Amino acid sequence: MTLLAKLGKELPERYYLGLNVGYKQHVAVVISLRTFARGDARWKHARFLAFASTRAGLCQFQKYLDGFSPDPQAFLGVCEPTGGYYGAAAYQYLLDHHYPMWLVDNATTGHMREQIFGNLAKTDGMDGRVMARIAYLHESVGEEFTLRLLTLPKPDDADLLALCRDSWKLHMLICRARNQFGQLMAVMFPELKTFFTHSVTSLAPVSLAAAYPTPAELALAPAEAVQAVLKQAEAHQPAKRVAELQALARDSSGLLPDPGRAWRLAWLTEFLLHGFKAHTDLEHRIVQLLASREDYALLDPIPYSGPAALAMILALTRDVGRFHNYRQYVAYSGYFAGLEKSGTIDRTHMSKRGTAT
Repeated sequence: MTLLAKLGKELPERYYLGLNVGYKQHVAVVISLRTFARGDARWKHARFLAFASTRAGLCQFQKYLDGFSPDPQAFLGVCEPTGGYYGAAAYQYLLDHHYPMWLVDNATTGHMREQIFGNLAKTDGMDGRVMARIAYLHESVGEEFTLRLLTLPKPDDADLLALCRDSWKLHMLICRARNQFGQLMAVMFPELKTFFTHSVTSLAPVSLAAAYPTPAELALAPAEAVQAVLKQAEAHQPAKRVAELQALARDSSGLLPDPGRAWRLAWLTEFLLHGFKAHTDLEHRIVQLLASREDYALLDPIPYSGPAALAMILALTRDVGRFHNYRQYVAYSGYFAGLEKSGTIDRTHMSKRGTAT
């Protein structure tokens, strides 16, 4: 029998909440201090509540919690940060109703689950029980876990972080589409790379391919129309060499587009033209948000960094004033300007060694 079990009825009314966040529904498990104090495996079979991620679901969740205690301070809750947007409404609800909630890393939950349940198939209810167990061990037994208070970012921080992530994801999609477009041009109009020597996947050649999908169409087009396409893409110097471009098109060794290549070219050019514009708009929006923040002036002098990197740092670290000195800030953010050496090659970079949020 454990020491806590020997105390018996002297144990306070205390409940540990494990919350597993999902897309359509969340799973909550509440286990009492007395259940844990028994020292047996009863807590491993504690019932859980699966409730919808809607207002009706939150009402059901509240009734579940009230069935244990109407006092929010009688609970200690643990959840994982990976819920993201899926858990935002539930997290805000718990904070608004003054339930003490902590975040635990997914790796910690997974490691504890493997220790307790071995190779059993993972379930949401199992994870909820494990998180409740972590809360109990942390508070009542003193076992140390890396827990941090659940706090939702300010709207400005959340918007900035979302824009930075959207910009990064869109950039990756554009890069993949540009690679595919470059491969198509190597088949359909290989001479294009001798005209656009820097890149055949930038705005100007993509706009050109959208207007004239084949070299034959480009060769027969009026020179003034081709110039207009290039000027609209701000390719003013290439626009002066339209005669050279059309000569390359007339003598191209490219293959005629089959239906599959024609469809891919149409899709890729449409996607890239929209993607280029959307990515530019995102970058402008990020710069506008940064300009409205007083703390941006503190980071602006950092070398080897641009608005995108600094915006991500500010969004992740939030209030700069909560750090006592720059060392704490660097340790938390993990970003610092440095010089990377590899053999005889030196290059600057932004190194990341801090929070993985």
